[in-house]
Amino acid sequence: MKKMKIDIIIPSYKSKEITTLAIKSFEKNKGDFDFRYIVIENAGDESYKEDIVSLNKNVHWITNKCEHRYLSSFTNGEAVQKGLEVVESEYVFVCHNDVVATSPDWMSFLYSKIEEGCVIAGTVLDNVRIKAVHISGMLIKSEIAKSVEFDPINDDYGNQIMDVGDNWTQYCKDNDLKYYCCNNTHNENVGEIPEPYTSFHSDRAVDDDGNVIFLHLGRGTRKTLGEYSQPGKTLHVDWVEFVEREILEVSNG
Repeated sequence: MKKMKIDIIIPSYKSKEITTLAIKSFEKNKGDFDFRYIVIENAGDESYKEDIVSLNKNVHWITNKCEHRYLSSFTNGEAVQKGLEVVESEYVFVCHNDVVATSPDWMSFLYSKIEEGCVIAGTVLDNVRIKAVHISGMLIKSEIAKSVEFDPINDDYGNQIMDVGDNWTQYCKDNDLKYYCCNNTHNENVGEIPEPYTSFHSDRAVDDDGNVIFLHLGRGTRKTLGEYSQPGKTLHVDWVEFVEREILEVSNG
């Protein structure tokens, strides 16, 4: 039986290590799907291109020297647009690069929601603005992603009204289309979390049975660049160590 193909858009910004972990986790847990990875390097930095491309024959690299200001929502939106221009599959998974899949059933679970009639199946809801399915992990019909405006929107005072991809959820609301989002610790609607994820500080998405299927570090690029840290938050080094040990089962001994 021919496996279903899904393009995965992954914006990156001088962040080889976490982008590598994301792709490795997706590939390890791809189940009955064929993934094509579209990595958009937003800083125009090709120093790690060969390392990323060599991870898998299905990696498509785009070098993009972003026109927008450094690491803004507009930067991310520009990368997503570049990625959508080369998407070939019927469905595309748009995500951040500081994420990992933790279960072989993660994509089959999200796709099951598509089969139930949803046009979007995501891993976490944004807690502000319109409570949209967040672009850190979202499976969406490619036709809708390409045809509906998704750039962030600011008001006249610079306050963000819509983040990247929020309009996709708004489109569903306006047209009475179904969309789905996993329960997630970020949304505080998850019950007991199993080990080893119980106390690991990251956004943890679960399936209908409470199994952890997806993690999102948050501020991953800034943490990688040493520009962001807060007490109690998972650092870049903690993320790498945890993902390699618990998800990819890389031995340090």
